[in-house]
Amino acid sequence: MRLESLEMSLEWPDSLPLTDLRKFVLDKLKDVGEPLRWAITSITSSKKVKSSRLLKVEAVLIIH
Repeated sequence: MRLESLEMSLEWPDSLPLTDLRKFVLDKLKDVGEPLRWAITSITSSKKVKSSRLLKVEAVLIIH
């Protein structure tokens, strides 16, 4: 078991309500490892898709 620092960008579609954002981010992080701590460090409008926003997420994960 080890700790790993990760920075990732995620597209947050307009169809996803704010109340579901936490689950959305955690599900994406769990694809890589077990989230120990995480934070959304910035939110910007996506250049690719006008109806979505780009999240910058920084996390510390437990890798088994």
